[in-house]
Amino acid sequence: RDWNQAVAAYESGEGGKNPVSGPWTGTWLSHVNGHTGDLRCLVSPAESADSNTYEFRYHATWQKILSGGFTAEYDVEKQGRSGFLVKGEKDLGPFGGFQHEGRIKGDTFDSTYASDMGDHGVFELKRP
Repeated sequence: RDWNQAVAAYESGEGGKNPVSGPWTGTWLSHVNGHTGDLRCLVSPAESADSNTYEFRYHATWQKILSGGFTAEYDVEKQGRSGFLVKGEKDLGPFGGFQHEGRIKGDTFDSTYASDMGDHGVFELKRP
């Protein structure tokens, strides 16, 4: 789905309000070079895996004129009554490996990331 359709579906409660699936929006920040930008993520259950695996479709901006994205499948584990741990890795080809660990609780999705190229930082996302 495109972003606008996903936001409309989430806001209308279409398909129930899955605490993990749906749109997330916020920012990313590199702790190495201070670069930052907007970040969107659409999350849906992965079609090719078990029920604890989700597809995360990221789209980021940087330097106000550049943008790009990638899709990754990550494992999601329930923690406590309302929290979820998101963890996984993705090979980004010439950009190296990307490791990601985050927590979803309520309408907040906070994560750390690290790349094989030496970058590391945070994602801070909320529901739109």
